[in-house]
Amino acid sequence: MKNLKSILGITVLSLFLFASCQSEEDVTIGDDPNQSTNSADSETADLMARNTAHDGSEDDFLDGLSCSSIVLPVVAEVNGQELTIISQSDFALIANIFAQFTNDDDEVNFQFPITVTMSDYTEVVINNQAEYDTLKDTCTEIDSKEEDAINCLDIDYPITVFTYDANAEQTGSVVLDGEQETYVFLNNLGESDFFSVSYPISLMAEGNSAITINSDAEFKNALESCEADDDMQAQAEAEAKAAADELEAILTDATFKVETGINNGVEFTEDFVEFTLEFANDGEVIVRNTLTNTAASIEGSFQVVSETNVNLELSFAGNSTFNIISDQFEVVSQNESTIELQSSTNSAVTLVLTKME
Repeated sequence: MKNLKSILGITVLSLFLFASCQSEEDVTIGDDPNQSTNSADSETADLMARNTAHDGSEDDFLDGLSCSSIVLPVVAEVNGQELTIISQSDFALIANIFAQFTNDDDEVNFQFPITVTMSDYTEVVINNQAEYDTLKDTCTEIDSKEEDAINCLDIDYPITVFTYDANAEQTGSVVLDGEQETYVFLNNLGESDFFSVSYPISLMAEGNSAITINSDAEFKNALESCEADDDMQAQAEAEAKAAADELEAILTDATFKVETGINNGVEFTEDFVEFTLEFANDGEVIVRNTLTNTAASIEGSFQVVSETNVNLELSFAGNSTFNIISDQFEVVSQNESTIELQSSTNSAVTLVLTKME
């Protein structure tokens, strides 16, 4: 394995060496407009390299780095609790620790040294926090230059590529059986080496739906369109995550009442006039009777979740009146004093919670 100094000096800073120059013009082979030669710095090579780079996003919630993934096992302190993470099945333990409290900052501190797999499939030993911070900065720079991996479509292997010399004379053919093999092939192309893809090939989308690709131009359009959709999705998820964090801050350690509740045009607000809901930082909802100012014998819990929108999951047991609000609600609007909700399972049910002074 290589150490961080050599990798950051050579490998990490050139993870996507194909993206730096794209001046080489493709040369059409014979009369076939769908088959053209590509150099190592062509647009097709760049897109194919980004598409076949190692996907480091699987453990982003753990390390926050999409350009690398951690080689397991590792020992880490998660919100103060020491864990030995042996496999991806242990990720659920970390998620549970993160979910214990709503108003804390989730933190993962690794026991160094650790090993990470980079986008170019090399393994790098990280010896301390300073080296890890350097790696973070490098990954952030890659992301900001839009040179990160494209993972929204996968090539259906095997595929065949033809190799050519500088005179566009065919020198051979190579069958590529997977992403790493393809990435290495592209990385090993010299200045006088050229290649063409034997089309058609198939790209696999989420859900295993296939897209047939017949040319470099179609390959480019498919990946760029997919990446644009992915970027929009990522932006929506980031905005939803920020709104979810804000909602947790509004709810936690605060007491609310049901201001308005409507089911299919019929109000049920009066059913809750004697109750308040206190949202604790451990996910518990304490239901109090306003007449006696005592906790009711109702078990309640809440969770804020987000994808491209924000949802508040409420669960109550011990009182049938609360069945109507024991549901997953989409957050329609929120501010410091009022939260407007609509049931995700029955759009006819709406709920407005207001904060008690």
